[in-house]
Amino acid sequence: MNKMLKNAYAKFWVPVMGRFISKLIPLLEGTVPEKPPTYDIDRDKSK
Repeated sequence: MNKMLKNAYAKFWVPVMGRFISKLIPLLEGTVPEKPPTYDIDRDKSK
């Protein structure tokens, strides 16, 4: 069950809500982001 929820979160919730929130970035910050947002939450951040 835990693995299923984690997979659903990573494969569905993060990309869907991330894209929705990324549409709000110009309204919240006043400028368009320089780099497009990434939705890869499992990436190794040290690389």
